[in-house]
Amino acid sequence: MQIRSRLFFLTFIGMFLLLIILMGTGFQERTASDRYLKGTIELNAGQITGKTPRYLFGHFIEHEHNTIDNGLLAELLQDRKFDEGDLDGNGVAYDWAPEERIEDRYWQLKDGRGLNDEYYIDRKIYYGGNASQAIRLFGSGSSHASVYQIGLQFAKGRRCSFYVYLRKQGTGKAFVDVDKLGGPVYFHKDFADLSPHWEKYTAEFTVPEDTAQGRLRIGFQGVGTFWMDSASLMPADNIDGMRRDVIEALRPMRISVLRYPGGCYADYYHWHDGIGPRDKRPERWSTVWREWNSNDFGTDEYAELARLLGFQGHITTNYISGAAREAAQWVEYTNGTVNTPMGQLRARNGHAEPYGIKFWAVGNEAPTLCSEEYTGGTKLSDYARRFRDYEAAMKKADPSIRVMASSVGRPEWVRQMLQTMPVDLLATSIYTGSYGRVKQICDPNDFYQKVVAEPLQFERKLDANINAAGGLLPSRPFFAITEFNSWWLPETQDPDYRLANGLYFASVFNTLLRESHHVFLAEACSLINVQGMIEVNPVAMKLTPPYFAYVLYANHIGSEVVKTLAISPPVVFNPQLAALDAAATLSANRHTLYLAVVNRAQNKAVSTQVQLSNWVPGSGEAQVYELNGKSWDALNPYGSTANVNIRQRSIKISRTTFEYRFPAHSATVLVFHGNSGATPY
Repeated sequence: MQIRSRLFFLTFIGMFLLLIILMGTGFQERTASDRYLKGTIELNAGQITGKTPRYLFGHFIEHEHNTIDNGLLAELLQDRKFDEGDLDGNGVAYDWAPEERIEDRYWQLKDGRGLNDEYYIDRKIYYGGNASQAIRLFGSGSSHASVYQIGLQFAKGRRCSFYVYLRKQGTGKAFVDVDKLGGPVYFHKDFADLSPHWEKYTAEFTVPEDTAQGRLRIGFQGVGTFWMDSASLMPADNIDGMRRDVIEALRPMRISVLRYPGGCYADYYHWHDGIGPRDKRPERWSTVWREWNSNDFGTDEYAELARLLGFQGHITTNYISGAAREAAQWVEYTNGTVNTPMGQLRARNGHAEPYGIKFWAVGNEAPTLCSEEYTGGTKLSDYARRFRDYEAAMKKADPSIRVMASSVGRPEWVRQMLQTMPVDLLATSIYTGSYGRVKQICDPNDFYQKVVAEPLQFERKLDANINAAGGLLPSRPFFAITEFNSWWLPETQDPDYRLANGLYFASVFNTLLRESHHVFLAEACSLINVQGMIEVNPVAMKLTPPYFAYVLYANHIGSEVVKTLAISPPVVFNPQLAALDAAATLSANRHTLYLAVVNRAQNKAVSTQVQLSNWVPGSGEAQVYELNGKSWDALNPYGSTANVNIRQRSIKISRTTFEYRFPAHSATVLVFHGNSGATPY
């Protein structure tokens, strides 16, 4: 009896365990089937709904934040023209330090006067800008004094070029040292042949190691007064003062238009400050961003960047502190022949051929115009009156330009403006997100789920502007979206862009394609640093997920938009957000079809039935370009693109209806070759 009981017990246990295993297997199978969603995409290659905006892949630079201070410019020195003042009261420009401080003899200095030397900022004798750094040496001739710039970041093996303008009144020599905190000295050079007149002295050296504690020292030895001005230190491979590595990274983005010199900054910028010999240009204090601007990047450098990258120019003129005449002269400087006064000035600056900049805006983001804190904004009647003055003066200088009126994106302003005056193009801003109300991203999960949904908010804002215009809306593309982005952190603080930001831009591109008959151009804010596609420090770059979204779309897109319908379940975290977002375009010769699809689901692929109508395949193969990351929270560090990038492969396509599984958190472009029966739009 006991044996039978034991056998029964063991049999029961075995069957129970088997049931558990079977249930577990069933659960695993059910989980496997739930790992992906089901969707359909219907694409009619024979129905053209619009033209791809020529300037869809535009960008924006806020002059100070994106060009200077480890941005586009290669310059490593701060306050290189010694214009920014002696805030410490030691006779030395603020971003520099006297050698007494570096050598722990700071106690010897009193009001800039040392044991055998004196430092002072000279605002009467200078080479460029508005000041120079002067040093007076006393004694027998063996006295020396110098100024340092510290905390410089160098990369091993990089060749650097240095120059400085020097002059003397007395006897002695100058010298330059490059080292790091604690040693050793990387480079030393003496300049013995100083002149009573300003002369340029140069040197080059190769950095022997990586360091963030580099130091540059410029000094004098002798008796008398010595001056230094317009010093420069940058990688030797720079292109007209711009970083070669940054320019090369920008090429794959195929930038179509680039707005300059900024948004808020534009309304306080006087373009005359940024032309002529770069070492002679004055530094200016920005009342907007409360920073110094070296003016090392001006109109001529902007035009050179346009030549290098092939984009069309777009300049925002100074509305608040400028005038119509100033704006008209700027147009003449960029576009006038050498027979015009400003064209002659451009030629004297070394650029005889006109730049041909066709897009101009009057002010930034009316009605606020970045002046609300100073003036309380502006009235439409005032803006309309001044706009007409600007437009008339600018078109007199070049009748072929297109002048944009300004809007901050408020629908009522759009409606009232069109009721008040005719407008060729309307510049507007569309930002989504938390608008700088957070100090840091604390919850990556919440960040992902909100950012990938923000294109819905973008679309609502764009539609509100379109609907506000009503019957006054021109039949041609009218809206110039001169700033857009998902804005979470304060504008001066760089967010660490994650994969969600790349998917945001991909979905915005899809939205803009659907609204192509209303959209003339779109410019992301911004290009470099501060919400930039590329983040830059003195020695390296970070290629962000939005950067790869631009590379993905800009390199795989047609010239005409075709009808596309995507149907999919909502993502689990937002019942209003469909997992799939899709748009399709057709090449000009009708032989290449591009299907761009964003899967916003955080953890699930979408198994999708793709149906191509009015399309005859030319081969049994399609190319796949997929932007994705190692996880939904992936981001790229400086110097590596291993975490987020575009992967390319080919797939076999035998019919015009097929299944494709779009991976979770991805943006994909499928490229088909064949023929469409579409008629011209």
